[in-house]
Amino acid sequence: MLGTIPFPEGMGGSVYFCYPDQNGMAVWQLLGFVTNEKPSAIFKISGLKSGKGSQHPFGAMNLPQTPTVAQIGISVELLENLAQQTPVASAAVSSVDSFTEFTQKMLDNFYNFASSFAVTQAQMTPNPSEAFIPANVVLKWYENFQRRLTQNPLFWKT
Repeated sequence: MLGTIPFPEGMGGSVYFCYPDQNGMAVWQLLGFVTNEKPSAIFKISGLKSGKGSQHPFGAMNLPQTPTVAQIGISVELLENLAQQTPVASAAVSSVDSFTEFTQKMLDNFYNFASSFAVTQAQMTPNPSEAFIPANVVLKWYENFQRRLTQNPLFWKT
C-alpha cells in the first residue's frame, strides 16, 4: 500500500471511506479505485453525505466504532469488478490540477484581502510613508491573471 509493490496482475484496490453516523454505526462509502496504471488519486470527502453508505467488503469486520473515528479501507479486487463499481458522486476526482486550483484560491484570497482595506478618497488620511493602489488596478490585475491562467495554466513559466 506504499506504492513500492504493485498490485498482482489483474487486480486493483477499491478505496472506501467510513465515518460513523449519528448512532455510531459505520457508514462506508466507495470513493474510487487505484490500480497499477493509476497508482494514486485524490478524492474529495468534504461533500460526502453522512449516513448514506454503499455495499462494501468491510461489514463482517469486528472494528470498534466510535462516533469520532474516520477509517479508510482498501479492498483488493479483480479489475473487472472495479470497473462495475460506482463511487459516490461527491467524491469525484478533481479535473482541475492542484496547481491551477491553488493559484485560483490564492488569487481569490489576495483580492479579498486587498479589498478589505479599501477606503474612499474622503476616508483617506494623508501619510507620506504609505503608497495607495487604486482598487480598480488590483481588480484589473486579478481579471487579467485569471484570464491568462484559464488560457494557459503554465503562462507564468514563459
